[in-house]
Amino acid sequence: MPSYRPVPEQCDVVIIGGGMGGLTSAAMLAKAGLDVCVVEAARRPGGYLSGYERKGFVFDTAIHWLNECGPGGMVRRVFDFLGPGAPATPPLRAIRRYKGESFDYLLTDRPDDLRDAFVRDFPSDCAGIHRFFRLARKTGERMARMGRTMRSPLSMTPREKLRFGLPMAAIGIPMLRNNGATEKHLRRFFRSPELRRVFCTEERFLSVLVPIGWAYTGNYQQPPAGGSQAFPRWLCERIEDWGSRVALRTRATEIMLEGRRAVAVRVAQGKTSAPDIREIRCRHVVACGDVTTLYRDLLPAGAVPNRVLERLATCELYDSSLTLSIGLDRSPGELGFGTELLFLTRDGISRAEHQSHDPRKVALSVLAPSLRDPSMAPPGKGTLTVHMPARMRDGDYWRTGPERRRGVEYRAYKQAFADVVIDRVAQAVCPNLRDHIELLEVATPFTHYRYTGNRDGTIMANKPTGKNIRRRVASYRTPIDNLLLGGHWAELGGGVPGAVRAGANSALLVLQHERPAAFEAIKGLLDGLVAPHEVRAPGLRDAVPVA
Repeated sequence: MPSYRPVPEQCDVVIIGGGMGGLTSAAMLAKAGLDVCVVEAARRPGGYLSGYERKGFVFDTAIHWLNECGPGGMVRRVFDFLGPGAPATPPLRAIRRYKGESFDYLLTDRPDDLRDAFVRDFPSDCAGIHRFFRLARKTGERMARMGRTMRSPLSMTPREKLRFGLPMAAIGIPMLRNNGATEKHLRRFFRSPELRRVFCTEERFLSVLVPIGWAYTGNYQQPPAGGSQAFPRWLCERIEDWGSRVALRTRATEIMLEGRRAVAVRVAQGKTSAPDIREIRCRHVVACGDVTTLYRDLLPAGAVPNRVLERLATCELYDSSLTLSIGLDRSPGELGFGTELLFLTRDGISRAEHQSHDPRKVALSVLAPSLRDPSMAPPGKGTLTVHMPARMRDGDYWRTGPERRRGVEYRAYKQAFADVVIDRVAQAVCPNLRDHIELLEVATPFTHYRYTGNRDGTIMANKPTGKNIRRRVASYRTPIDNLLLGGHWAELGGGVPGAVRAGANSALLVLQHERPAAFEAIKGLLDGLVAPHEVRAPGLRDAVPVA
């Protein structure tokens, strides 16, 4: 694992942010022969995937499941190109348990079993149930075809845009027709209100179809052994194997310009009270952190037009999260939990209330990671993680006061939230759950903001909403020459596939100028036309054998 050490005086590319987007971009550029320096303010790389350990319990901080990491998936294609030894992501068999106060259903990698359970319990809706699952399968197949091409149109010629854009539109337009209000669409298939209640949280019908569609196409994978931290650890090894570097505890403080062109990054290393200030000259900068911070704090005043700043200020973001990381004195399996994601809902409340930020009503996501990977807990013990949507402004900013200080009131308020959530999980699954809690860590939006710098602690940045699409809030280009975005803020939507896609595309845009031969070779990989082992170009470095 990289450590704090002096950064170089110059390199080809400086990457700001060592999350999955930044590390993917850095690894691809290093493999193509460029000298890269990643600067990451935290003590560990990975961003939301950095995770942490407490008293022998290991906690993931973001992953419920993975997509596109199986054979042929976009993430796996990039990893296979970068070399051997990428963390394995076994197929996920038990996927999602829909549990309310009056129902309990399990989605597995055999989604027809869920279909048959619905038919058994709601025979009068048999025909609609079959139509619903056929549509879900077709949705999964369409998404699989869309995933074969991960290249941004910014690196395409007009002919390539036609070649790839028209088929993507033919796939995407039918999906958009199913992106309307959930209740309206569900009534087309299910007359029984009790059956519609199973999908009582999603605002958009497409969000109902997609999980089942992914199950049909086998597009669910488990996190790697040791948790999500395995990904950034492996990418850091690749970057350093090829002679580039990842500098931790190194915070970018200024991007220096000559005219409209980025030419250097000033960084502060080490302790905040007495940092070591250095300057890295470079030809390109790829920023993989919060875009508002980038424009407001790292660039000179006036460098970014006000209209761009206003557009970002009003964009629609994913919520943050209240996250409970729980260490248990025994295996979660002994307490009634399974390997699937448990999705807990309430009967008799509206969709809006399920999407609220009231811990008594909001839908809860519960996962027992140590059942999938026993190495994440001490022998004979286990872990639970519980998530609920949360916002920075909830509870008068979580009782932090005008100065936003996390004091006694803040700790009491977040504990009160946690108590309500734990009681709900206990009532639904294990009445004596509290008796087995050995460790409890509670993270709020302030925690997520503190560790990632993302505005309001958002988990996945820009939502793929119509407003955001129309206003083009996500882009790889910036108003500054040679400064690109390369993390979640460059794409709509999130997750590991979104971050890897963003990192790969930002690297490709740099290679378009710096290594044209590598650009031509790698674009075939991102287009899904060339297998990872077939990518050939002068200057591409061989994979370093895994010991």
